[in-house]
Amino acid sequence: MAKIGVIGTGWGARVQVPAFRGAGHEIIGISGFDREKTRRTAEELGGGIIAYDDWRSLIASPEVELVTITTPPSEHRAMAAAALAGGKHVILEKPTAMHAGEAEELVQLAAQLAARHPGQIAIIDHELRFLPSWREARERFREIGAIRYAEVRYASPGRGDRKREWNWWSDAERGGGIWGAVGSHYVDALRYFGIEIEAAQALLATAIGERPYGDGTRAVTSDDIAAVHLRFATGGVASLLFAAVAAGNDEPAVLTIHGEEGAMRFVGEEVLLSQGGSPYKRIAGASLRDLPGNSPGGAFGSGTVHLAEALRVALDDGDGSALAPAATFADGLMQQRVLDAARRSAANDGRWERV
Repeated sequence: MAKIGVIGTGWGARVQVPAFRGAGHEIIGISGFDREKTRRTAEELGGGIIAYDDWRSLIASPEVELVTITTPPSEHRAMAAAALAGGKHVILEKPTAMHAGEAEELVQLAAQLAARHPGQIAIIDHELRFLPSWREARERFREIGAIRYAEVRYASPGRGDRKREWNWWSDAERGGGIWGAVGSHYVDALRYFGIEIEAAQALLATAIGERPYGDGTRAVTSDDIAAVHLRFATGGVASLLFAAVAAGNDEPAVLTIHGEEGAMRFVGEEVLLSQGGSPYKRIAGASLRDLPGNSPGGAFGSGTVHLAEALRVALDDGDGSALAPAATFADGLMQQRVLDAARRSAANDGRWERV
């Protein structure tokens, strides 16, 4: 059982807290930007959770063993560095940082501390890696042969309402936008299945240019649509389309990877396989469960449940292999380099950029 401190009153409170508690972990405290919201959230979660006015105080608490950071990317470097230096286990929300330079700093710090404290956990919260169906698919991935191309389609109406209030997600300077929020997951997914990316070409667009803020409106500077092409080191390619402002219903996100011998498709918790021109058949997983964090956009809640259990096994039973699927800080850096390359491409009229 880990004694956990949560920085962030959104995803951390809504999804991670119930998942971690379900695996037997204890939630010690929570910290957020808005003090009143933090106190209200702590009360709603119950269990004697302490509401910290300052995230630094949460990290400094001797009661907290593991810190999960679920804040805007602009806060990640400082918070993760402080938590690691304080000897805490760290789960850092994706994307890793604002840019590769910050991610490189965290990789170096994590490596230095790991040399002195080999058991210290430092991972990026790519929870889809922990889905049993994805792990099984990884074991069977060779069945589709050499990779030719991949497709991702994510269409959500989640931010389609123009009346939805401006927040950090609308602010590029704080790391907001669909490419970082969702694109990072699927860039990591490709790498999880052994596909390295060497170049990116992108269009990042803003469909809703301003949102209500206080008594007026505020400009949106982040992307809510991302159309990205990737070139693999092996010569294959990918086409990824993400929209947070879809006009239709909330559609299931779909990742399909095509090889010379077949294709694998990932939808929710399910993995489908097609070989020899046959129809897709389910080879792993089941229907998407009704859990906090799950939506047509992905089985992120289910992944969090399995991550929580892996943490329990690693910390209570001393079986570090339980966290073998996790994205390391080095994985987070590689993902960040792809995000950065796509952003450079979009800023340069869509020219190809090396990763």
